[in-house]
Amino acid sequence: MINEVTTEKIKKEKKEVSWRAAEYEHLEKERGWFLVIGAVAFVLAVFAFWQNDFFFGVFIVLATALVMYFGRREPRVYDFAVGERGVSIGEKEYPLGRLESFSIRERRNRLDDLVVKKKTNANPFIHIPVDERTAKDVRRILKEAGLPETEYQESIIDIVTDLLGF
Repeated sequence: MINEVTTEKIKKEKKEVSWRAAEYEHLEKERGWFLVIGAVAFVLAVFAFWQNDFFFGVFIVLATALVMYFGRREPRVYDFAVGERGVSIGEKEYPLGRLESFSIRERRNRLDDLVVKKKTNANPFIHIPVDERTAKDVRRILKEAGLPETEYQESIIDIVTDLLGF
Protein backbone atom coordinates (compact mmCIF):
# COMPACT_ATOMS: atom_id res chain seq x y z
CA MET A 1 0.00 0.00 0.00
CA ILE A 2 2.79 2.45 0.85
CA ASN A 3 4.49 1.69 -2.48
CA GLU A 4 1.31 2.55 -4.45
CA VAL A 5 0.88 5.90 -2.66
CA THR A 6 4.54 6.79 -3.20
CA THR A 7 4.34 5.91 -6.89
CA GLU A 8 1.16 7.97 -7.32
CA LYS A 9 2.76 10.94 -5.54
CA ILE A 10 5.81 10.77 -7.82
CA LYS A 11 3.58 10.70 -10.90
CA LYS A 12 1.65 13.77 -9.73
CA GLU A 13 4.86 15.69 -9.02
CA LYS A 14 6.39 14.92 -12.42
CA LYS A 15 6.46 18.24 -14.26
CA GLU A 16 8.66 17.26 -17.18
CA VAL A 17 8.71 14.49 -19.73
CA SER A 18 11.62 13.72 -22.02
CA TRP A 19 12.18 11.26 -24.83
CA ARG A 20 14.57 10.54 -27.65
CA ALA A 21 13.38 10.25 -31.24
CA ALA A 22 14.34 10.84 -34.84
CA GLU A 23 13.53 14.32 -36.14
CA TYR A 24 11.02 12.73 -38.51
CA GLU A 25 9.80 9.26 -39.35
CA HIS A 26 12.00 7.98 -42.15
CA LEU A 27 10.18 6.02 -44.83
CA GLU A 28 12.51 4.14 -47.14
CA LYS A 29 12.12 5.46 -50.68
CA GLU A 30 12.27 2.92 -53.49
CA ARG A 31 13.85 3.49 -56.87
CA GLY A 32 10.44 4.22 -58.41
CA TRP A 33 9.92 7.14 -56.02
CA PHE A 34 13.08 8.83 -57.32
CA LEU A 35 12.13 8.10 -60.93
CA VAL A 36 8.67 9.68 -60.52
CA ILE A 37 10.10 12.77 -58.79
CA GLY A 38 12.74 13.09 -61.52
CA ALA A 39 10.22 12.64 -64.34
CA VAL A 40 7.83 15.26 -62.93
CA ALA A 41 10.72 17.66 -62.40
CA PHE A 42 11.99 17.07 -65.94
CA VAL A 43 8.58 17.83 -67.45
CA LEU A 44 8.20 20.98 -65.33
CA ALA A 45 11.74 22.18 -66.15
CA VAL A 46 11.25 21.60 -69.89
CA PHE A 47 7.96 23.50 -69.72
CA ALA A 48 9.61 26.36 -67.79
CA PHE A 49 12.47 26.70 -70.29
CA TRP A 50 10.04 26.39 -73.23
CA GLN A 51 8.13 29.35 -71.73
CA ASN A 52 11.45 31.23 -71.36
CA ASP A 53 11.02 31.23 -67.58
CA PHE A 54 14.64 30.64 -66.67
CA PHE A 55 14.21 31.33 -62.92
CA PHE A 56 11.34 28.86 -62.55
CA GLY A 57 13.37 26.23 -64.42
CA VAL A 58 16.35 26.74 -62.12
CA PHE A 59 14.02 26.64 -59.11
CA ILE A 60 12.59 23.29 -60.28
CA VAL A 61 16.08 21.82 -60.70
CA LEU A 62 17.24 23.02 -57.26
CA ALA A 63 14.02 21.96 -55.53
CA THR A 64 14.26 18.50 -57.09
CA ALA A 65 17.84 18.13 -55.92
CA LEU A 66 16.80 19.06 -52.36
CA VAL A 67 13.79 16.71 -52.35
CA MET A 68 15.98 13.84 -53.52
CA TYR A 69 18.67 14.67 -50.97
CA PHE A 70 16.19 14.74 -48.08
CA GLY A 71 14.49 11.62 -49.42
CA ARG A 72 17.74 9.74 -49.08
CA ARG A 73 19.06 11.31 -45.86
CA GLU A 74 18.64 9.47 -42.57
CA PRO A 75 17.00 11.63 -39.87
CA ARG A 76 19.03 12.91 -36.94
CA VAL A 77 18.11 11.71 -33.45
CA TYR A 78 17.28 14.39 -30.88
CA ASP A 79 16.49 14.54 -27.18
CA PHE A 80 13.09 16.19 -26.69
CA ALA A 81 11.75 17.54 -23.40
CA VAL A 82 8.52 19.25 -22.39
CA GLY A 83 8.12 20.82 -18.98
CA GLU A 84 6.49 23.68 -17.16
CA ARG A 85 9.32 25.95 -18.37
CA GLY A 86 8.84 25.15 -22.06
CA VAL A 87 9.94 22.85 -24.85
CA SER A 88 13.46 21.82 -25.77
CA ILE A 89 14.85 20.05 -28.81
CA GLY A 90 18.45 19.04 -28.26
CA GLU A 91 20.26 22.21 -27.17
CA LYS A 92 17.54 24.56 -28.49
CA GLU A 93 15.04 25.76 -25.90
CA TYR A 94 11.67 27.42 -26.42
CA PRO A 95 10.52 29.09 -23.17
CA LEU A 96 6.80 28.90 -22.40
CA GLY A 97 6.52 32.71 -22.70
CA ARG A 98 7.52 32.52 -26.37
CA LEU A 99 4.93 29.86 -27.19
CA GLU A 100 1.36 30.61 -28.24
CA SER A 101 -0.38 27.21 -28.27
CA PHE A 102 0.04 23.51 -28.92
CA SER A 103 -1.77 20.69 -30.63
CA ILE A 104 -1.31 16.96 -30.84
CA ARG A 105 -2.00 15.66 -34.31
CA GLU A 106 -2.92 11.99 -34.17
CA ARG A 107 -1.83 10.02 -37.21
CA ARG A 108 -2.87 6.48 -38.01
CA ASN A 109 -0.06 3.89 -38.22
CA ARG A 110 2.56 6.57 -37.55
CA LEU A 111 3.91 8.50 -34.59
CA ASP A 112 1.72 11.34 -33.38
CA ASP A 113 2.87 14.90 -34.05
CA LEU A 114 3.20 17.48 -31.29
CA VAL A 115 2.76 20.82 -33.02
CA VAL A 116 3.86 23.85 -31.00
CA LYS A 117 3.06 27.33 -32.28
CA LYS A 118 5.60 30.03 -31.48
CA LYS A 119 4.74 33.71 -31.07
CA THR A 120 6.35 34.64 -34.37
CA ASN A 121 5.29 34.99 -37.98
CA ALA A 122 8.40 33.46 -39.50
CA ASN A 123 8.21 29.67 -39.30
CA PRO A 124 5.74 29.62 -36.38
CA PHE A 125 5.23 25.84 -36.10
CA ILE A 126 7.50 23.25 -34.52
CA HIS A 127 6.65 19.63 -35.34
CA ILE A 128 7.87 17.02 -32.86
CA PRO A 129 7.32 13.26 -33.25
CA VAL A 130 5.84 11.70 -30.12
CA ASP A 131 4.33 8.34 -29.25
CA GLU A 132 0.76 8.05 -27.94
CA ARG A 133 1.65 7.45 -24.27
CA THR A 134 4.13 10.33 -24.12
CA ALA A 135 1.63 12.59 -25.92
CA LYS A 136 -0.80 12.18 -23.01
CA ASP A 137 1.86 13.30 -20.52
CA VAL A 138 2.87 16.20 -22.79
CA ARG A 139 -0.75 17.34 -23.08
CA ARG A 140 -1.20 17.26 -19.29
CA ILE A 141 2.04 19.13 -18.57
CA LEU A 142 1.44 21.88 -21.14
CA LYS A 143 -2.16 22.39 -20.02
CA GLU A 144 -1.06 22.62 -16.38
CA ALA A 145 1.58 25.16 -17.44
CA GLY A 146 -1.17 27.30 -18.97
CA LEU A 147 -0.44 26.81 -22.66
CA PRO A 148 -3.74 26.54 -24.57
CA GLU A 149 -4.45 23.54 -26.76
CA THR A 150 -5.83 24.42 -30.18
CA GLU A 151 -6.81 22.39 -33.21
CA TYR A 152 -4.07 22.32 -35.81
CA GLN A 153 -5.17 22.99 -39.38
CA GLU A 154 -2.98 21.09 -41.81
CA SER A 155 -1.36 23.29 -44.43
CA ILE A 156 -0.72 22.41 -48.05
CA ILE A 157 2.93 21.86 -47.10
CA ASP A 158 1.90 19.23 -44.51
CA ILE A 159 -0.23 17.43 -47.08
CA VAL A 160 2.50 17.48 -49.75
CA THR A 161 5.21 16.29 -47.35
CA ASP A 162 2.96 13.42 -46.21
CA LEU A 163 2.30 12.47 -49.86
CA LEU A 164 6.03 12.53 -50.63
CA GLY A 165 6.73 10.32 -47.60
CA PHE A 166 8.49 12.85 -45.36
